[in-house]
Amino acid sequence: MPTYVISHAKNLVNDAQKSMIAQAISRVHNESTGAPSYFVQVVFEEKEPSNRFLGGSPATQHVWIRGDIRSGRTEAQRTALLLSIMKAVSSIARVKEEDVWVYLNNLSPNDMLEYGHVLPQPGKEAEWFASLPLSLQNYLKGLGGS
Repeated sequence: MPTYVISHAKNLVNDAQKSMIAQAISRVHNESTGAPSYFVQVVFEEKEPSNRFLGGSPATQHVWIRGDIRSGRTEAQRTALLLSIMKAVSSIARVKEEDVWVYLNNLSPNDMLEYGHVLPQPGKEAEWFASLPLSLQNYLKGLGGS
């Protein structure tokens, strides 16, 4: 469901930090929206420092995060999600909060397909999960989290 693409300068974030960031984003997405954390994908894209600019100057300490999430979340949920992601990434990556930029893009659940099934409306995850084949349910449960 939600996919978070994190773009940063090469070597700004190490592998251990990436793992911690992925876990934190999965957790805060679950806490902010109620969606199971096993839906959360986190993708890291490292850029050479010479390939990212801000105002015409190299941006070597910035972290950009684009999150494609299902529409239907309240403004309060989206704000909590934005702030929680920013704070977690800032702390884990050891960059200033103002250097973490987060963009949420709301997609209609009807326009998203994962695990071979069109995604449910927010709040209908349990029914969607129950309709899945048992083998897929077991796989998703094995991904951990709630």
